[in-house]
Amino acid sequence: MQLLFPEKPFHWLRHITIAVCLLFVVNLLVIFVPNIRDIFGITGATTAPTLIFILPGLFYIRIIPKNQEPMSSRPKIQAACFTTLGFIFMIMSLTFIGLDWMSGENQSLGGH
Repeated sequence: MQLLFPEKPFHWLRHITIAVCLLFVVNLLVIFVPNIRDIFGITGATTAPTLIFILPGLFYIRIIPKNQEPMSSRPKIQAACFTTLGFIFMIMSLTFIGLDWMSGENQSLGGH
């Protein structure tokens, strides 16, 4: 609720509406996604680069004040490159998952 309505005070109707919408989306995923492997693939492809590359770089850029260290300084440029690398990894991973879905071949032979 803080992401969608940061200025508004807590309200039960808004809280329940958001919860019902989230449950509806989760139920749609359960119905339409045939394999849990796909869910874990998408989750891993988005959260791993975000936690490892994107957020640390963005936090460094955001936390260090511009008057103490300008954006053209070497550490901030490195943080921006680190963040960009995270987005590149995320896009590559999601692209490979999409290509795997589009190929339609079942590579799983069981076991490990």
